[in-house]
Amino acid sequence: MKSLTLIAVSSLFLIFAALCFPQAASKTQTSPQKAGAPAGDSAAPVQPKGVEEDAIPPVAPNALFPAVVARVDGKPILGRELEQAVRSQLAEIGSPEWKSLREDYRGELTLQLLDSLINSKLLYQKATASGVKATDAEVQAAMGEITKNFKSDAEMNIALAAQQTDRASLEKNLSQNVVISKYVNETITKKIEVTPDEMAKYYSSHVTEFQHPDIVRTSHILIQPAGDTAEQDTLAKQRAEALLARVKKGEDFARLARENSMDGSASQGGDIGFLAKDSLTPEYAEAAFALPVGGVQLVKTQYGYHIIKVTEKKKEGLSTIEEVKEQLTAFLKNQKVQADLTKLVNQLRNEAKIDILIPAGPPLR
Repeated sequence: MKSLTLIAVSSLFLIFAALCFPQAASKTQTSPQKAGAPAGDSAAPVQPKGVEEDAIPPVAPNALFPAVVARVDGKPILGRELEQAVRSQLAEIGSPEWKSLREDYRGELTLQLLDSLINSKLLYQKATASGVKATDAEVQAAMGEITKNFKSDAEMNIALAAQQTDRASLEKNLSQNVVISKYVNETITKKIEVTPDEMAKYYSSHVTEFQHPDIVRTSHILIQPAGDTAEQDTLAKQRAEALLARVKKGEDFARLARENSMDGSASQGGDIGFLAKDSLTPEYAEAAFALPVGGVQLVKTQYGYHIIKVTEKKKEGLSTIEEVKEQLTAFLKNQKVQADLTKLVNQLRNEAKIDILIPAGPPLR
């Protein structure tokens, strides 16, 4: 089953490395219960006046957390939101049973993800107060980026259910994610620039980071079978062979990739950039490094059928600053975005009233 990390955690604002935000502790309150304790271990938290009880969904019998785990300026963060984030993280390590994990790990994970949810809530409130909204088209586009990773609606629904969520909750999270992203882009990202001097300084002081082995740049069109049967595999292979024939006749590879490829590189015309041999699956690597520049080939891997096109090759050596200009600019800009975003989140936390209703220890540093 595919992991829904992008759904449950990343959709809570992708989270701009929210787990790494320094936190302001002055206005956070906690209760004495053990971190990560199941909902049944204690009574549900008392609702403050003015909050409608029927707005809080009931706790499921097997829920990990109480109905409400925290409040940000009176607005609840639901236990099921935290559980969805927890299960998404655990999916990355094989979805182990919650009770089988070490107590200190459960507590640390609970606190990390709860802090991320608080940060997202604060950013969302700030963004909506500034008049930022998400359009239906934007939400559906984000939804489409997730659904294309699944072979069928049924497979996606199973993955959603495994993480205690559904499509309606997913769309709500994605809508919030769009709002926050638009706000951060307008107020922070667009205002940040990286100067040539900053790039030169970083490059000269981190030369070893730009050493590389033999690398190859490829584009690909991935065609995945619709299921696990031999017939479905044959149909996928036939479709890939038909696309390969069109490529060999001179049709534009990037356009065919955008229209047909079944992975995230489709939006880049199939381009996956420069990669070393050990960064690729064995079958893909063998073909990519054997083909000449401009060569194309159909290869099958565990992911499906790939129509590979080699666009560039480089021998082991040192990349020049011009060769890495685009990536270095993006890296340094992201560093600045992270720094400004951290300042914003800390400011919002200092101004907010944050009540943590489950014991999770002091806020992370």
